[in-house]
Amino acid sequence: MSAFQVKGKKLFITLTGGELFCAENRCPHEDIELTLGCLKKGSVVCSLHGFSFDLATGKSSDNDVDNMKTYPVKLENNEIYIQL
Repeated sequence: MSAFQVKGKKLFITLTGGELFCAENRCPHEDIELTLGCLKKGSVVCSLHGFSFDLATGKSSDNDVDNMKTYPVKLENNEIYIQL
């Protein structure tokens, strides 16, 4: 995972299973950076409480925790484009 900031938004991007994903670099539960966690089976796992979030949809593993904000992303001519 690579963390960066665009237009005041803290984001991360990752290439997993040959697919590119982009999401807000913030756990909706406790505001910790998700890049401090790890990737596991198509999800990012928060290092603080272990909640996981689907990289494609942002859906949380726990119904009581908000979903992660995801952004459409594509690679074109060796450049990454993110739809904010």
